[in-house]
Amino acid sequence: MDNNGSHPSRIGRYAIVECIGHGAMGPVYAAVEDTIGRRVAVRVGKAGDPRVHQQAKVTGQVAHPNVVSVLDLGEEEGVPFAVMELLDVAPLTARSPLTSLDQKLDVMRQVCDGLQAGHDRGVTHGGIKPSHVLLQSGGVVKLIDFGVEKRADVFASPEQLARERVTERTDIFSAAATFQFLLTGRAPFVSPAATTTEQPQAISPADAPETLSRTLLKAMDKDPQRRHASINHLRAEIDQVRQGRIGDRQRVVIAAFDRYHAIEELLAQRRAFGRRLGMASIESECDAKLAGLAARFPEFARAGLDVNRIGDVDAARASEALSELQLFHNDVAAEVSVLKAASGARR
Repeated sequence: MDNNGSHPSRIGRYAIVECIGHGAMGPVYAAVEDTIGRRVAVRVGKAGDPRVHQQAKVTGQVAHPNVVSVLDLGEEEGVPFAVMELLDVAPLTARSPLTSLDQKLDVMRQVCDGLQAGHDRGVTHGGIKPSHVLLQSGGVVKLIDFGVEKRADVFASPEQLARERVTERTDIFSAAATFQFLLTGRAPFVSPAATTTEQPQAISPADAPETLSRTLLKAMDKDPQRRHASINHLRAEIDQVRQGRIGDRQRVVIAAFDRYHAIEELLAQRRAFGRRLGMASIESECDAKLAGLAARFPEFARAGLDVNRIGDVDAARASEALSELQLFHNDVAAEVSVLKAASGARR
């Protein structure tokens, strides 16, 4: 294995470009494969440590958009390595770009889909935790490192900490623990010991609706038999939360859309009163307000009069829009009232 001082210059037929990470088993490098010039990620283990190959072989059995693709295995001077697709990703342990509950629910859905793909093939992950959930810049989730059997961290299930057999319900527990971290920024247990004796830390209503908190609490039951029967059952309950939010969000979007058009109507009234009163400046003021309104809320401006043309609007954006539009509406309504009174006085 050639070495340039800071990292190997080559591993097998792969030319190393740079180190892009370092995990429990060793470093991960960006590299270029000699034959076709494909850019790949190469994970390098320690001599005599079989885990790099073991986990890569298990992960490679699961072909799914939410599971990283394993491309090759090898050994160089007694050092094992595994080759995977190179992705622009960050683990959930990094500062998360996810700011809304809708985005987080979508990540949960994708994690469940990746795990279910493994379970359908008789493969359990065994090591789900935030650092094993990678998020691409476009929001696509990639799971890594299937096939973990022994672990002792705060995302491990009680049975796994007791060195019992890893099952699908082990993955359900760890997925829910990871989801709580995603929602709150904290693991549900303060230590592995607490996992076996204490209840998960409560989730604030500001972080998640009660229905979602109950779902995760069920998934983290100490008794595997009282958890969800499958990862798909967990996903179904998460989907119910998502669908409920879509309904709530749609109601807010419609209210904001109606308020947008009410403002347009008020500005038309203001323009008409200005003309009646001979106040020429009101024309340009109304034009400026309409332009500002369309620039601030382009999704409503593009939709015209058809609410179905608005498209998907994030819940936070919809709520923010409704609040802003209500204030805007109140201001314009007050201006119209003043002009209306002045117009009446002139009669």
